[in-house]
Amino acid sequence: MSNKYISYFIFAVVVLSGLFACKQNNYFESVLELPENKWESDKAAVFDFTIDDTLQVYDLVITITNSNNYRNSNLWLFIHTHSLNSKIASDTLEFILSDEKGKWLGEKVGKGWKNNLIYKSQIRFPKTGKYSIEIIQGMRDLKLDGIEQVGFIIKETL
Repeated sequence: MSNKYISYFIFAVVVLSGLFACKQNNYFESVLELPENKWESDKAAVFDFTIDDTLQVYDLVITITNSNNYRNSNLWLFIHTHSLNSKIASDTLEFILSDEKGKWLGEKVGKGWKNNLIYKSQIRFPKTGKYSIEIIQGMRDLKLDGIEQVGFIIKETL
């Protein structure tokens, strides 16, 4: 085998090793479609899931898909985590959806934009069992036009 082919082979092995080293698997993923692309302040997006391994490390990701009808550059969220009928955490989070000039951020999907925000990174759940994440929009408007989807992803970090 010539040195040229050996170099290509070594390069391919290094690149593939790097890709697999950074790989994350989605342990849980769910998306809620909002009726009429409106998110009402009294309608929580609730995601129920089960954790089987307390040693596994996870990233928790919130996804928001918005359209041009959304008139704010950000979105405030109230997030409550529940475990076996008890609340274990409550957080307030600002989700930035556009830059200072009003250009939408995120990935273009259809007529809207999808943004991912790592809510918690490198965490372990304290117990196995059923959990629930409740996400509530925390803006002043009781109905937010232009929010199409709310999603929640749990990624296993390797």
